[in-house]
Amino acid sequence: MSDKIGEFLQQHDWELLRRVKGWDVERDVENSDVLRLTLPARDAEQYIVRCFCNNYPDLAPSVKFVNKEGSSSDRTAWPDGSPAFYQVVKLPLEAFLCTDLTREGFEHHPEWRGRGNAWDGRTHTLMELFNYLHDLLHSNEYTGRAKAA
Repeated sequence: MSDKIGEFLQQHDWELLRRVKGWDVERDVENSDVLRLTLPARDAEQYIVRCFCNNYPDLAPSVKFVNKEGSSSDRTAWPDGSPAFYQVVKLPLEAFLCTDLTREGFEHHPEWRGRGNAWDGRTHTLMELFNYLHDLLHSNEYTGRAKAA
């Protein structure tokens, strides 16, 4: 059985990405299907994104913002934004990213499968998702860290 996540990790210079974009990627020791991406937003807030990547690259990853303890139900782990931002970022209680690059996006919108930009394991990698998250957190629609309810 090939380790597609390991292959993806080996294909990139993570030290360079740390210096240039501020990204830190770690693979979970207990569950090798889980990656955690720590990345800064435009206001220097640091966010942790947990990507559950079983069946990668064939299946889009499950993606959640999490706190240091790994909880996605903590609102303060999530970014806040404009009404347009909320078209993608669904704060807890929902707690998911509504995009055609995530498993949750397809669960809510099965009609997205096969769209031109939709996740396709033959052409997409986690790098597209990581860049999407980076762009989301650096957009003008982002307004800071979400407040506790």
